[in-house]
Amino acid sequence: MERQAKRVRLYALSTCPVCKRLRQFLDKSAIAYEYIEVDLLESGEQWVVSKEVKKYNPSGSYPTVVVEEVIKGFDEEGLKEALGIK
Repeated sequence: MERQAKRVRLYALSTCPVCKRLRQFLDKSAIAYEYIEVDLLESGEQWVVSKEVKKYNPSGSYPTVVVEEVIKGFDEEGLKEALGIK
């Protein structure tokens, strides 16, 4: 049975090692996702995106993954469950 694609967004920082591990996990799992390196955005856009991240994750920590629901940090088991990966 084929998995139904879910919309996935990864908010990350370019210098964050946990963000890089999470991105590798998504790539290895062949998950399509939107990738946003917040610290590399222009200052106005960075402010807007930071507010968006805090809407999903009040602590504003990175990485923040939105998989039609919010997952904070690199929670591999939570991600596998949300993405339907075994």
